[in-house]
Amino acid sequence: MDWGTILAVTDGAAGSDAAMAAAIDLGQRFGARVDLLHVANDPRDLMPYVGEGMSGTAMEQIMASVEASNAKRREAVEASYKRLCSGAGLPEIQPEELTEAGQFAVCLEQVTGRQPEEIERRGRLADLIVMPHPALTEGDETASMDAAIFGSGRPVLVAPADLKAGFGSKVAIAWDGSREGAVATTAALPLLKQAAEVVIITAREDEEVMEPSSLARFLAGHGVKGKTWAYTPGSESIAEGLLDQANHAGADCLVMGAYGHSRLRERILGGATEGVLENAKIAVLMKH
Repeated sequence: MDWGTILAVTDGAAGSDAAMAAAIDLGQRFGARVDLLHVANDPRDLMPYVGEGMSGTAMEQIMASVEASNAKRREAVEASYKRLCSGAGLPEIQPEELTEAGQFAVCLEQVTGRQPEEIERRGRLADLIVMPHPALTEGDETASMDAAIFGSGRPVLVAPADLKAGFGSKVAIAWDGSREGAVATTAALPLLKQAAEVVIITAREDEEVMEPSSLARFLAGHGVKGKTWAYTPGSESIAEGLLDQANHAGADCLVMGAYGHSRLRERILGGATEGVLENAKIAVLMKH
């Protein structure tokens, strides 16, 4: 299935432009509807966390601070939208408008609420979710990323700051034979079919890993020619090894399964998903 609807999360921070630009780039290539989502914080959500006995004046100051932050973020998002979309002459639609299959159009929807909940709910009806790199966001980026990866059930593309237009010409797949790796590869098929080159990267550390040639045969059935690329890990972490190999292969996008182990274990002990999310300088497409 091709990507017909792409949801991009924009929070007004440094990563907003990257997420917008990546989603627009993909939307133009795939003839997809691009929904740009900005979620303003609801000051009322702070009430359960405000200590009892706080004065009315203090509460008003907190509310005013949230509103001021919302206004600043909204202005940044609208400036980016004007520069990348309306000012660039892209076809625009309203949130409630329908689009035909294969019709590229952009839409900016601004709502008030809790960003993770909005991402989870709206993401379930998108073919792909584009998120800014965690280092470029503000607020609770962990909750938002979890909502995208776990709550939506959709593939998530993480866009770094300096992502170039046309990315995905050379794609690396992190392959370990896992369920997560398999579903991520399948979800990435639209991008893989358009890539000039696909490299299957496998770490030779586990005899039970399904041979990369098996994945190459699967991809061939979809018209994708995959080149196998095995390496022997050293003292570096799995994440460091994957990113280093992807760099050596000249890849501008890495496809990988997300959280093969529990997310709690990965965050406490470290893991491939967390390491890649923290350190990737290229686009990363993940799916759990």
